[in-house]
Amino acid sequence: MNYPVLIIFAVLIFGLNTAYGLPPPPPTNFVVTITDESNQPIQMPVSLQITEILDGETLLSYGIDLFENPQTVSIGWYAPSRAENTEIHIVAVKQGYAKSSEFVYKITSQTPTEGKLFDHTFVLKTEETSKVIEKEFKVTSDGKSYTLTTKSSSNVESVEFAEKESSVLMVLDEDSISGFTDLSFPTSLISSPFKTLLDNVVVFPSEEKIGKTTVLHFEYSNGLHTVRVVSQVTTTTGEDFESGFETKTDKEESEITTTTTMEDKEESKITTTDDKGGGCLIATAAFGSELAPQVQFLREIRDNTVLQTESGTSFMTGFNQFYYSFSPAIADYERENPAFKETVKLALTPLLTSLTLLQYADIDSESEMLGYGIGVILLNIGMYFVAPAVLLSVCIRKISQN
Repeated sequence: MNYPVLIIFAVLIFGLNTAYGLPPPPPTNFVVTITDESNQPIQMPVSLQITEILDGETLLSYGIDLFENPQTVSIGWYAPSRAENTEIHIVAVKQGYAKSSEFVYKITSQTPTEGKLFDHTFVLKTEETSKVIEKEFKVTSDGKSYTLTTKSSSNVESVEFAEKESSVLMVLDEDSISGFTDLSFPTSLISSPFKTLLDNVVVFPSEEKIGKTTVLHFEYSNGLHTVRVVSQVTTTTGEDFESGFETKTDKEESEITTTTTMEDKEESKITTTDDKGGGCLIATAAFGSELAPQVQFLREIRDNTVLQTESGTSFMTGFNQFYYSFSPAIADYERENPAFKETVKLALTPLLTSLTLLQYADIDSESEMLGYGIGVILLNIGMYFVAPAVLLSVCIRKISQN
């Protein structure tokens, strides 16, 4: 390992990188436009629900928030960044509108590796508000009363809260071919990130923050359904989780008991965006999307470099326990406070810059991973603590001399 070269390279990056060391965006992009039935632009924001499928198996599910209309989205949808024949299924969703028709983009050997991949317009149709029913449900946690609200085309029969598991169970019945429900609850009751299940299958509803309230939008077909929302901030044991809920519906004279554990015991092939190590909540909230170049860069460094060694895996295990103890609260506050969000974005810049060093490091052994890892950690300590302390000391000295 050539540590002097590493240090010199770090100095050059900080001295010359006017872009604050942010990783370059993917070379390919697509343009998306959102309109209503009359071809009028829809007011933002709108979310894109994206599922990547290869040979019938779901590889990845995630969302992208749109804030412009039309908007150009940078994305690495080309080979070998994605396997050939991967299908990208895209649907546009927005509260108060029916889900758009699905658009499918297939990656082949002929897919461009730079420039625009496609241009597509999604049409959102207004839902029939006359059929929408609003209900309020009172729940208790730690002796405090909270109100959960549903806005639904279905008959929401019950909404219950399990304090031990920090989870909500909703039972509803839809008479039409399809239906939807918006479930609103205080962020102080259940903190993100969430695991959401529809009839015991993991789903990814659109999520919207309105002040200190979280709104989840669910869509489903005809019939009786159970919806569970579980906070993954704290970990519960299988024994705790199996305490479950007990509800009784008028349609079926039997008790429905949900006993799903927080681990993925469902035989579902759907996976979350970050199965290897959890999502980077703070960076995702700061840069607005899990597919932001900065977030993808962090994920690639973690999965392709750090987690490829035992020492790196051990470090990430301990780090995640510490990180997820506070990151959900910070991510929530970022969404509520734009000024704080910009501050966090700026604060992440030195970290992103230092991690670019690992892209140029040839790590083939545990000792090299330890060496480079310790070097990057010390570099960040210098940037975040030593340098500001030295600067503050110099300023105080000059002030005292005057």
